[in-house]
Amino acid sequence: MNFQQGYRPPQPPQPPKKRKNMLPLVLAAVVILAALGFGVHYAVTTARRVREEQARIKALSDAVSQYDDTYLPGIYVDGISLGGMTAQEGIDAVLAQIKERQTGWSLGLTYRSHLFYTLHYSDFGVSTDVGSVYTLLEPLYLKGKQGTLEERKAEMDDVAQNPIHAFTAESEMTHGRLDSILSQIQAELTQEPQDAYLAYFDPDKSDPFVIQPEQYGATLDVASFKEQILERAAEGKSGNLEFQTTPVAPKVTTQDVRDQVTLRSKGVTPISSASTEDRNSNIRNAFSFLNGKTVGPGERLSFNKVTKDRTLKNGYKYAIEYVLGMEEMGIGGGVCQASTTMYLAALLSDLQIIDRISHSDPVSYTTFGQDATVVYGRHDLVFKNTTSGTIYITAKVVEKKKNSYECQVCVYGPKLEDGVSYTLRTETVEILPAPLTETYQKDTDHTYVTYKDEEPYQVRKARDGFINVTYLQKWKDGQLVEEKFVSRDTCKARGAVYAVGTLNRE
Repeated sequence: MNFQQGYRPPQPPQPPKKRKNMLPLVLAAVVILAALGFGVHYAVTTARRVREEQARIKALSDAVSQYDDTYLPGIYVDGISLGGMTAQEGIDAVLAQIKERQTGWSLGLTYRSHLFYTLHYSDFGVSTDVGSVYTLLEPLYLKGKQGTLEERKAEMDDVAQNPIHAFTAESEMTHGRLDSILSQIQAELTQEPQDAYLAYFDPDKSDPFVIQPEQYGATLDVASFKEQILERAAEGKSGNLEFQTTPVAPKVTTQDVRDQVTLRSKGVTPISSASTEDRNSNIRNAFSFLNGKTVGPGERLSFNKVTKDRTLKNGYKYAIEYVLGMEEMGIGGGVCQASTTMYLAALLSDLQIIDRISHSDPVSYTTFGQDATVVYGRHDLVFKNTTSGTIYITAKVVEKKKNSYECQVCVYGPKLEDGVSYTLRTETVEILPAPLTETYQKDTDHTYVTYKDEEPYQVRKARDGFINVTYLQKWKDGQLVEEKFVSRDTCKARGAVYAVGTLNRE
């Protein structure tokens, strides 16, 4: 079959088309549009985050990059702040200070403004190894320069909050020179304390004791000052170091010595105006032997031994003595007053009386029972030093006023207990009636009577005797605390004695 051009054969009839359901298409379109909106939002958000991260990274980079070639702030070496310095600047600064410290440090060692010695590092042999400086500085310089930006920033912040203080290492100090210097200073400043002591005893002075005062010593704590010196040297601090000594107290002070030579007692007896010059001379002579005498602890003093035999050769003279209540001339008359005064001083000093005898008759210069008679080779006065220290004796005749004299014996020694003093009390406990018999004696020297036909001369009157008891009283703070028996002495009753002549008249 031939068809003409442009001819279209007829088509069979088509059935009517059905209307499509558009809802799925709408829903799909909505989904597509929603997806497109989310994508846009995501893209915007992502872009913002990228920009923020880039800003953060840039800020971190800016913060850490400023110290790419310098030390972080907060890094110190030998006290030098290296923050902001380059590596070379840090090295130069540290080395410069080391050099200055080694050449410029000095420390004067002084005492009371006196300069003993000036120390320099040369005295220690101190030096710093340059290589060790580089080894110390390198890791400090790298702080904040390694790792991620975050790690570098975290290290920067840590250093800022916790600054690093490092110190260069020096060679060990050699202490031999320093020890030698300190040893010399110690020898000069160290002083041993000097105890006070009794220089000498001069019994003729009002204060008979010359005491050498104590002196405090001094010691130097070398170890402590050496430590301070080493600290100054390590820190490089120049200046002066003033030594301070520690006082060392003596064991014995002036007061201690004085307490051993205090006046314990004074024995005093008045010298009668009727006493002759020769009698007074005998007292002085006995005292010259006694004056300045010392008695050690536990030792005894014998009056007769000290004052020697009563002879002209020993300086004694003839003077009146009392024998059986009657006057007689004898060498050494008056010495019994010296012994009595010594006895009183010994009693009042609470010394132990070993040997003593009273007169047979009362004496004019003290109470009967408080006396001590002496006869060389027969009757002696002996006492013992029962104290813990030495007893010192002064004995002299003192003029109280014109032509009025008294005997004084002072006993010095360890101080009595505080508030304590001693007195004597004597009481008569019995009277002994005088005998009625009379005694007649030939006056061969014709002192009173010459001829037989003369009236007898009464040389001694009859008198009663008596017994006296003496006590040593101890007083403390004005209160009687003890009364100790000393002696019971008998003054014999005496009958009358007459002298009769021995010659017949021509």
